Amino acid sequence: MPRILIRGAKSPWVPVVAESVLTQNVLATNIGNLLFGQSVFRALSVEGSEVVANSYNSGRDGIDDKYIQRINDEFDSFVVPLANAFRPSFRQNLSNLTKVIEGLSIPVTVVGVGSQHPLVGEDIPDSELDDDVRRFMKAVLDRSASVGVRGEDTEAYLKRLGFGNEHVDVIGCPSVFMHGPRPSVRPLGSGLNTTGSLAMSASPETPVMVPVIRNHSQRFSRLRYIPQNSWDLNTMVWGETASPQDAITDLVNPDSLLHLNDQIRFPLDPDTWVDYLRDFDFVLGTRIHGSVAGILSGTPTLLIAHDSRTRELADYHQIPYVPINQITEATRAEDLYEYADYSNFHQRLPEAFARFTSFLDKNDLQNIYQENEQINDYDSKLAEAELPEMVHPVLARGEAGTREVVSRLWWLRQGKKVDNQRLRYAFRPDLPHTKQPQPTLKSVDNRLSKEVSTLKSQLAKSQKQLEETRKMVELQSRVIERLDVPMSKRAKRYLGRLMARNKNS
Repeated sequence: MPRILIRGAKSPWVPVVAESVLTQNVLATNIGNLLFGQSVFRALSVEGSEVVANSYNSGRDGIDDKYIQRINDEFDSFVVPLANAFRPSFRQNLSNLTKVIEGLSIPVTVVGVGSQHPLVGEDIPDSELDDDVRRFMKAVLDRSASVGVRGEDTEAYLKRLGFGNEHVDVIGCPSVFMHGPRPSVRPLGSGLNTTGSLAMSASPETPVMVPVIRNHSQRFSRLRYIPQNSWDLNTMVWGETASPQDAITDLVNPDSLLHLNDQIRFPLDPDTWVDYLRDFDFVLGTRIHGSVAGILSGTPTLLIAHDSRTRELADYHQIPYVPINQITEATRAEDLYEYADYSNFHQRLPEAFARFTSFLDKNDLQNIYQENEQINDYDSKLAEAELPEMVHPVLARGEAGTREVVSRLWWLRQGKKVDNQRLRYAFRPDLPHTKQPQPTLKSVDNRLSKEVSTLKSQLAKSQKQLEETRKMVELQSRVIERLDVPMSKRAKRYLGRLMARNKNS
């Protein structure tokens, strides 16, 4: 049976509650990572094959040669879905991942990688990042036919680094095809008003969205704000203040009205996220995968593009968007609703899907979209899974907040055991980071030295006790001789043997 290792959080049907998501960084900081990773996971779930998630361990610090060799020994290929990996803040992860790939002797395929640049203006040169990207691309291309990238911006960036059309295929983001080749967004209604349901999102670096979302939370009673980053989840779960580096801190802090009025939700799995958005009238925000989740739910969705990574995907897939420089404090969702027209998106789907599947074929990846291939038990496992619901804020007023508090109490009650020994809500990665370390010659030598030292100490103590016993026997023998105590023959024989043993020792 072919075994494929995929860069992903977990198997899609494995439930992980919010507390474990945080303690074990299951999301790798962003729930959007699960969306595109799960899409590729499903595409490769061919009958007779096994797909195993690496829990993002191949990009973490501390990877050793034994871990790399284990991948070579246990898997037939390594598939790497990526997002905006070509950015300064991801350099260490990219370097770690490159090290793993350089040690592999199996095929490696990168799916959907992108660069991140400002929306306007020239790129800021970063020679160190460029060097890291060149090394990564070379390692991958030595083990694959091509690299799949998000869009034309990333294609142009890699061309500047020396990688041309023979090295790169533009395929967009596989998350669009999570449920198959034809996602369908329902037609616009007659309009949007404040009695409708509105889902909104904002990226940490978009402060202009703070007054916009605050305004809509007061005007739309059925507004729900849906963050994606782990630190927002941490605020919702434990009531801790958000990161001061977050430009929308005031919006997501635990004492904000979004928390107190229970107007904020956090998804822990792509399927619950998509299902939740089906009942909304409009999805609006700056998060690209928040927009894709809206598209997969069939709900009219409008992206607010704030950088190249969001714009290039919107351009490629023809996702409706407006640039963020058109957003002001006075912006109203009611006025933007009419822009969520998906006619061009639906027309673009056949070509985009053909490019995606052609890329998989080109890199010899069996997939469920090939003729005569069947999906395995992926869909049935996912349908039977009891995935956790959307997370409410712990400080929400009323029953919702109370239930979150009870969930935290259940969690804390297990505090006598460390997280990886939990009896309930435990999460076990499919491919653990490291196996039990094997003893080295140095560690064995150190252990034996300690044992010898202990034995020497015990021997010295025994010798001291023996010397004290010898002195006592001699003293008692002299006393008996001076007293001229009559002894039986048996007692004399015993004393003689004891004195002889004393001399010999």
